[in-house]
Amino acid sequence: MTGSTDVWEVMSTARTIRRFTDEPVDDETLSRCLRAATWAPSGANAQEWRFVVLRSPEVREVVAKCAAHALEVIEPVYGMTRPADDDNSRRARTNRATYELHDRAGEYASVLFAQKHFPTASELLLGGSIFPAMQNFLLAARAQGLGACLTSWGSYGGEALMREAVGMPDDWLLVGHVVVGWPRGRHGPVRRRPLADVVRQDHWDTPATGIG
Repeated sequence: MTGSTDVWEVMSTARTIRRFTDEPVDDETLSRCLRAATWAPSGANAQEWRFVVLRSPEVREVVAKCAAHALEVIEPVYGMTRPADDDNSRRARTNRATYELHDRAGEYASVLFAQKHFPTASELLLGGSIFPAMQNFLLAARAQGLGACLTSWGSYGGEALMREAVGMPDDWLLVGHVVVGWPRGRHGPVRRRPLADVVRQDHWDTPATGIG
C-alpha cells in the first residue's frame, strides 16, 4: 500500500511495520515527518522537545546493542522463540518480523524523542507534551508510504547507552525511539477491539448508547 492523503485511511491503516527494504529514507521525506511532529500540541506551547535522527554507523551500532539486549528481556516475558521456517501461523509471522527487526536494528535510520524534564510536573504529565508529536510523526510516515515501529530499545538498560551515544543532558527525558524505513510488505488495516468494549457513558460500568 502506498501513501495516502485521506486522514481516516492513514489512521486506520497505520500498522506497526517491522520489516524494511534496504532503500534509505531520503532527507525530504524524513523532514516531512519531523515537521509534522512539530505541529503537535505541547503544554503551554513550550515545545520543549528534541528529535535526534540516528544515522551514523557509530550510533547505529549502539542502537543494535540496545535492540539485542531488549530482545533478551522480552523473549521470556512474551514467551517468544524464533519460529520454524515452515511455521506460517499468525503468531509465527509476527515473531519472525520482530526477530528480523532486532537482528537488523543497526541497518535502519531511527529517531529518538526527548522531552525537557520540569521537576514540578510528573513524567506522565510531561508525556502529554511529547507523545502527540510522536503520533504525528508516525502518521506522517504512514501518509508518505513509510513504515515505522515504536520500540522499547531505550528501556531495559538501553537508555543509558542511547543517552551517552547522543550526549543527552540529565535534565531531559528519553521518551521514545522510532525505527523508520520503506516497508517490505504492506500497511493496515489495524486490528482493534470494538468500541463497545472500551467506551462507557456517564459511569464506569454503564455501556454507551448509540456509539459503536
